[in-house]
Amino acid sequence: MTTETSSLKTRSCASCSSARSNTSSTGSAAAKARARAEAAKARLTFAEEEVNLKLQKAKVEASMEMLQQKKEVAAAVAEAEALEAAIDEHSEKHSCKLSLNSVPLETTQRTEQYVIDQTKNLDKDLQLCDVPAKIEPSTSYSISGSQLKPEVKPFLLRHNSVSFQLPDTTLKHSATSPANKYPTPSQQFGSQNNINTSNPLNSEYPMFQNSNDCSSNMNDFVRYLARRELVSTGLLQFNDKPQNYRAWKRSFQNATFDLNLTPSEEMDLLLKWLGKESAEQVEQIRAIHINHPQAGLAMAWDRLDQTYGSAEIIEHALFKRIDAFPKIANRDYSKLSKLSDLLMELQSAKAEGDLPGLVLLDTARGIYPIIQKLPFRLQEKWASVGAAYKRHNQVPYPPFAYFVDFVSQEADIGNDPSFSFVSYIDTAPKVEKAAWKSSKQHEIFVHKTAVSYGDCADTGGLYKQSDDCEKLCLIHKRPHPLNKCRVFLEKSTDARKAFLREHNVCFKCCSSTTHIAKNCKTKVQCSECKSEGHNTVLHPGHASWKESNPATKHGGEGEQPSSQSQVDSKCTEVCGENQTDRSCSKVCLVKVFPAGQKDKAVKVYAILDEQSNRSLVRSQFFEVFSDQSPCAPYILRTCAGVKESAGRRASGYEVESLDGTVCISLPSLIECNDIPNNRDEIPTPDVARSHTHLKSMAHFIPELDPKAPIMLLLGRDVIRVHKVRKQVNGPHNLPYAQKLDLGWVIVGNVCLGNVHKPLTISTFHTNTVEPERPTLFKPCPNVFHVKETCKDFQIANHCPTYPEAKFTCDVDCLGDNVFQRTKEDNQVAPSIQDATFMKIMDEGLRKDSNNSWVAPLPFKSPRPRLPNNRIQALKRLISLKHNLERKPMMKEHFLKFMDKIFKNGHAELAPPLDEKEEQWYLPTFGVYHPKKVNQIRVVFDSSAQHNAISLNDVLLTGPDLNNTLVGVMMRFRKEAIAFTADIEQMFYCFLVREEDRDFLRFLWFQDNDTSKDIVDYRMRVHVFGNKPSPAVAIHCLHKSVQIDNFHVDSEVKQFVMRDFYVDDGLKSLPTVEATISLLKKTQEVLSKSNLRLHKIAANSKKVMEAFPSTDHACDLKDLDFEEDTLPMQRSLGLNWDLHSDCFRFSVSDEVKPYTRRGVLSTINRLYDPLGFVAPVTIQGKAILRELTAVSGDWDAPLPQKMEDAWTLWRVSLSELANFSIPRVYTEISTSTAMRRELCVFADASIKAIAAVSYLKVTDDEGKNHIGFVMGKAKLAPRPEHTVPRLELCAAVLAVELADLISVNLDLQFDAVTYYTDSKVVLGYICNETRRFYVYVSNRIQRIRRSSSPDQWRYVPTEQNPADHATRFVSAAHLQKTNWLSGPNFLLTQGPDIQNTFNLVNPSSDPDVRPLVSTLTTTALTKQLGSERFAKFSSWNSLTGAITRLIHIAHHFKTTEKENSSCKGWHYCKEFTMEESDRAINIILRAVQEEAYSHEIECIKRQERIPKSSPLHTLDPFIDQQGLLRVGGRLHLSSLNQREKTPLLIPGKSHIATLIIRHHHERVQHQGRHFTEGAVRAAGFWIIGGKRRVSSIIHQCVTCRRLRAPLSIQKMANLPAERLSEDPPFTNVGLDVFGPWNVSSRRTRGGLLYSKRWAVIFTCMSIRAVHIEVIESLDTSSFINALRRFLAVRGPVKHIRSDRGTNFVGACKELQIPSNIDSKVVKTYLSDQGCTWTFNPPHASHCGGSWERMIGLARRILDSMFLQLKDKLTHEVLVTFMAEVTAIINARPLVPVTTDPHESFILTPAALLTQKVNPVAAPTGKFGVTDLYKCQWRQVQHLSNTFWDRWRKQFLPTLQPRKKWQSVHPNVNTGSVVLLKNSQVPRNEWPLGLVTQSFPSKDGKVRQVEVKVIKPGGSTLFLRPVTEVVLLLSSESKVDE
Repeated sequence: MTTETSSLKTRSCASCSSARSNTSSTGSAAAKARARAEAAKARLTFAEEEVNLKLQKAKVEASMEMLQQKKEVAAAVAEAEALEAAIDEHSEKHSCKLSLNSVPLETTQRTEQYVIDQTKNLDKDLQLCDVPAKIEPSTSYSISGSQLKPEVKPFLLRHNSVSFQLPDTTLKHSATSPANKYPTPSQQFGSQNNINTSNPLNSEYPMFQNSNDCSSNMNDFVRYLARRELVSTGLLQFNDKPQNYRAWKRSFQNATFDLNLTPSEEMDLLLKWLGKESAEQVEQIRAIHINHPQAGLAMAWDRLDQTYGSAEIIEHALFKRIDAFPKIANRDYSKLSKLSDLLMELQSAKAEGDLPGLVLLDTARGIYPIIQKLPFRLQEKWASVGAAYKRHNQVPYPPFAYFVDFVSQEADIGNDPSFSFVSYIDTAPKVEKAAWKSSKQHEIFVHKTAVSYGDCADTGGLYKQSDDCEKLCLIHKRPHPLNKCRVFLEKSTDARKAFLREHNVCFKCCSSTTHIAKNCKTKVQCSECKSEGHNTVLHPGHASWKESNPATKHGGEGEQPSSQSQVDSKCTEVCGENQTDRSCSKVCLVKVFPAGQKDKAVKVYAILDEQSNRSLVRSQFFEVFSDQSPCAPYILRTCAGVKESAGRRASGYEVESLDGTVCISLPSLIECNDIPNNRDEIPTPDVARSHTHLKSMAHFIPELDPKAPIMLLLGRDVIRVHKVRKQVNGPHNLPYAQKLDLGWVIVGNVCLGNVHKPLTISTFHTNTVEPERPTLFKPCPNVFHVKETCKDFQIANHCPTYPEAKFTCDVDCLGDNVFQRTKEDNQVAPSIQDATFMKIMDEGLRKDSNNSWVAPLPFKSPRPRLPNNRIQALKRLISLKHNLERKPMMKEHFLKFMDKIFKNGHAELAPPLDEKEEQWYLPTFGVYHPKKVNQIRVVFDSSAQHNAISLNDVLLTGPDLNNTLVGVMMRFRKEAIAFTADIEQMFYCFLVREEDRDFLRFLWFQDNDTSKDIVDYRMRVHVFGNKPSPAVAIHCLHKSVQIDNFHVDSEVKQFVMRDFYVDDGLKSLPTVEATISLLKKTQEVLSKSNLRLHKIAANSKKVMEAFPSTDHACDLKDLDFEEDTLPMQRSLGLNWDLHSDCFRFSVSDEVKPYTRRGVLSTINRLYDPLGFVAPVTIQGKAILRELTAVSGDWDAPLPQKMEDAWTLWRVSLSELANFSIPRVYTEISTSTAMRRELCVFADASIKAIAAVSYLKVTDDEGKNHIGFVMGKAKLAPRPEHTVPRLELCAAVLAVELADLISVNLDLQFDAVTYYTDSKVVLGYICNETRRFYVYVSNRIQRIRRSSSPDQWRYVPTEQNPADHATRFVSAAHLQKTNWLSGPNFLLTQGPDIQNTFNLVNPSSDPDVRPLVSTLTTTALTKQLGSERFAKFSSWNSLTGAITRLIHIAHHFKTTEKENSSCKGWHYCKEFTMEESDRAINIILRAVQEEAYSHEIECIKRQERIPKSSPLHTLDPFIDQQGLLRVGGRLHLSSLNQREKTPLLIPGKSHIATLIIRHHHERVQHQGRHFTEGAVRAAGFWIIGGKRRVSSIIHQCVTCRRLRAPLSIQKMANLPAERLSEDPPFTNVGLDVFGPWNVSSRRTRGGLLYSKRWAVIFTCMSIRAVHIEVIESLDTSSFINALRRFLAVRGPVKHIRSDRGTNFVGACKELQIPSNIDSKVVKTYLSDQGCTWTFNPPHASHCGGSWERMIGLARRILDSMFLQLKDKLTHEVLVTFMAEVTAIINARPLVPVTTDPHESFILTPAALLTQKVNPVAAPTGKFGVTDLYKCQWRQVQHLSNTFWDRWRKQFLPTLQPRKKWQSVHPNVNTGSVVLLKNSQVPRNEWPLGLVTQSFPSKDGKVRQVEVKVIKPGGSTLFLRPVTEVVLLLSSESKVDE
């Protein structure tokens, strides 16, 4: 490559000469080099920035493209600046300008190529970018290509112009060219005329002129490019969030700092980059300051700073973000990272120092809400870390920055992939309650309209940030719930589910994104199908809301309906545009004016709307009063939806009524043009005059003012205008008038009698007629008269599908039957899904070529697509295989079942499918029937879910087409010949449609061999696990007898449709022939659909013989029905004995655990659908409720105190095996009976309610037959209802039972009669006049809905069979009752029974509403009344209070002249004797006037006192004080006046009690004689005083404490062990007695003595004793004695003793259970164990049987010791004890008889030694006449003789009670007692409170637990009642 060097010629400005200069050439080269270097540096800088930008994922592509453009522009600018700097440097060295003679070609070419490329890029950019505002710099640029040669590309620089020539390109600019679309900084590129060209002679040389101008031009060009980039991409959009405002503002100001923007330009740029709400505020400011942009810009920034930049706003926004942040689940590290970023943002904002509120974050209270959002493990970790920081730095709490670092580190650790071991989240996040409450917007409600106003920024933030889709629609971002958004409702079901899934909305409530459906606690109910499983918006199928208004949408959803209806008030107008009727509302003509300026008053109509919470005005209002109030946003909530709006506020106005009497100040009025403007609603005088009741106030209503607009709406914020001062109501359905403060108004439809008055009527004679007669008025369009001519509409008796009835109606008959009630009204109707199922079946059900039914799978519509779950099915099959390998027997059964499926063609190999085709695999599992352990049933698991969906989820269940089991069983018992049959594999008899079989695919082993490969099969038939299979099978079964191509006998159809329960058919017929015929016809009909009826079992031999054995039941095949015993048949859960034709019960012997689950399982095993044994089962249910009330755990052991009752009931169930119930109701056929009557009995108790029904049939001879139909018992609720209410509930149960029987039994009853033993209930039912409370009224209505009062009868309780089920009957005694047979009077005609009953004591019945009679009694004088005296407990307190009252009342009358300190209400400590006597007189006078008012009147009238009066013999008189005194005969005595004429006191009054108690205390609680004397001496004569004094003394607690005897109770019954015929010493009572000193050994000092004791063991039954000597009283010594006793006498079952410490210790050592806590004795130890019962402490009388033996032993020993001459040794003592034992055991148990024939003496030794007497046997010969030769027979005879005499002679001696023969009140819990202590005097006996009493089996309390308070605390003592003194009983009220 060659380079030509051009000469550089320099021409001087003065001489114009040229010269060469090496310096210029060198400077030019250096300048170019520097330019290239600067350009390279610029490229490098931007290359580095390009690398950094590549790391940012979100803006990679946009940033790279923009950076490329910046790089090229910056390179050009750098090179140009370098050239300019070089030129400037060169020009400084040379005073003249230089010209380039020769420029190197390479440099020129590179420059030329750069300029060309830059121009292309510039044109490209200009076409893509927006044009900024017009900017006019001082330099213009132009381009031309015509003046330059192609081979030389000069770069011309001229003053104010630069010209470029582009090779082979001529740019011609026209008006439409792209260059003109995007003008340059001089507005456009110059045209040809604007190009400044050089001289042609010098055109090839570039001319450099004025480099400073060139630099300025280049800077302007760069500034323009920067502006263009800034406008397009350089700034960020503000999102109206306060927390981002400061950063955005700083970014905006930095970006526009050096652009020298004018205020207008900056305002425009600001508007472009602000958010929606902030831009609206700035736009309003710009509109106001259009001529002053500088002021507007300043105001805009101030407004933005105030709205978004204030510290409070930012703090609130930041705290709100923290508040809205959800709680972080464990291992949810992504959310933890987000929280870390948010906390760092908070820390940064806090570090700025201008947000003082964030200082709260440095405290524990401020940081607590944030800590609550952390997982629990991090909370604990922070507690540890924070506590360590506090200790180390000695600070109150770690700073917020430390907490931020902690969270950041945890987030980094959790998100580090190197330590990411778990990738799942444990729990779903939950949104915690906000710690900082956000400010709420105010709402304005206007005629069902709500207007919300507030900060625009807050409003927007609310809509944008809220996650509560219950308040904010996720589609429109507007405040209406999602489940009411019509756009959402218009979507299909699949689309709605997809939308909810996409936005993570709960599928159940559809109103929250913080939880999922399984965790949702909201209760929802579908309004379409009433299901609680899904929301209405997710209801499958056709949506009802789409029919109602499919086109309308919520207001505020961005779209308005095409035709808007006008809403005028709270209620929408009924009449349309073409209707002429009229309705008036609360509209008044008023005057409005600014406050204090009545001269500016304007007449307007004001709407008074109490449904609006704010007052509104139209915009016209502001123009009328020239109000320039500022505008503010608000939200308008109306019936049409929610609307965001803005309006002005008008304040300082007043409203005045038209007559000027009332003037009211108005609150702030909001501008709104949506105020109703219907002038037809304005009341006028004509309207008032049109109605008679309104004529009188017509003159108060002003005429319609056409000039007054409806401008004002007054809401509840002006409450005064809504208050009604007067009202005129008038007749019903006519308008009414109200007088308000602003005037009269008329409200209501003013149409005259359903017609509208025309403008003119021409007539000669006019009559106002009723609507039925002709009229001249136009009919009101709102009045309809419709008739209906439908006659043939009927409701089927049993119609499961309820087909749509088709009938024709005439207009005249419409509505005639809409209120018709039928029996089916309360039955369950099919749902929409049921109807859909039936439609699918009817359309898709068909028969194939083999006459088999083919039915489709009833899929829901729409439904989600099922995923391919083959992998899941494969895993289940592998698991099943492992299970079968472990259980060979199950495997054999399983393979046998599957082999049968394949052989019968129920399954087939599945064809291969494409992966895109929909398919579903069914896992399989096997189940066993409890009664068929050798037969497995393989179930296809259609409920198995995969990806949260299963096959059953997309299938319709279908209606319940099955008959009720109870109904089938009832009909089964009607006739004599009964049979059962079964359809063979009914489910597998119905094929699945071909196209649906791929949804029933399953995996199984090839050739049914588990060792071979797994292949795909699919079922050809409907399977057991499918949800709709039962409905499909029953529907197909019914179709088999409903097909039209051949006739089906009606009996066959009735049998299949009515007497089948799933696949089991049960029926009874009168004759054998009819039975055989029906069975054969049914087999024939069903066989045509490939259904086989088999497994026939009948109670007739002929019926069974009519069919081959293959059709017999499994256990009846090949049996001889004459000889063989027929096995029990199981029919629908009941055992049917074919031989006896009875139902029997079989109870399993399996004992379930004594837990809640085990008890429930035992009860449920007794299957009794017809209530045969209801009195037995109800007892088990009652026990279960008692047991489960104390334990909620299913497998926890239940309380032991109820175990005996439960065991007894469970064991008694075995008696049901002998229980039989005839299958047939009666001996005669119900179909041929002369009369059929249903008799239902009802009864109730506090335990249960019950009802039982009987069928009473009468034969042709008039004989009655009774049969049990059904019984029902239910437990009474807890807490208990009253017995009358329970009896009423039993009556309801009876009518419901009768309804059930009437529907299911298919018999027409001649009568239905109800019986109850409650006359209260009969009175309720027959009552016609009195009102009941709601509880009773509802049940009476239910009873009367099914029965009439004349059907009810009274039955005595003893004859009521329902009584057995309410009181529980054991299984053994049930058949002895009349529960199954019914009462005997049903067999006879019966006596005449009363049919009408009156209410029983309605005045005292709480369920009968009382009749209130109001009586008025007027007292002529005010009385003090003695009822106030009852509040005082002592005589002194009463007299003191009355004295003080008298004293105060007296000094209220004190005048000011009297110098007394006692004035008004005051308290004086002392009173005068006169005041005290006066108080006593007032008290006694009040009592006497109430008790003896009649006697006082007689005395005043000087009449004789009646003889019936208690004062008759006392000759009473009234003294000077008006008191009644005794007259008597002692007036002449010398006694004082009080004793001669004492005051009379009523004995039953409270005053008598106080007086007696007062004097009883004064005589120090002495007896009645002392007390009565003190009362009489005080001058009181108490009527019946002796009895009253005795009663009070008896109730005196102090007297009881001093003198009351110890409590006693009637002697208890002897324990069972005293009366049982057990072997000797089976039940033992023991005690220890002694001691005795025995010489143990001899010492040097003499003999050493030690003590010995004896343990006496007494047999509780035969009274024998056994004595063992012990050396000490410790436990070990006693245990040795007990072991010796057991070794000699054998094992012991039960031991009784007192609570000796050695006994208690022995009991523990031997691990013998005891009743040490005085609870129920724990028994049933294994092997030789025994039970030890301890008597209460200090209850020696409880061990009387052995205490007497101890006394007897002591007396015998005393006699022996008296004869002992030597020292007593241990050996001698043991010998003595053995002899004592022999003597005691040889004593007679009964008095010795004098009968010489009774030589046998009953002694314990007779049984112990088996010897009658100690003498030797007599000698002699004995022959065969001797009855007992064998010794064992002799022993047996002796034993029998003993026990016989023991029963006859000894036991009767124990019958009488020696003491404690009478019953005394129990000492119950809560009683106050005195605890006996023999060691201290009685006055020191402690007081105690009975905390627990222990009743015996007879209900008498003989043992209590007493709590005594001691200085160290409380102590519990267990004592017999004989050791306590009862002071105050908890059940009796003792006068205080």
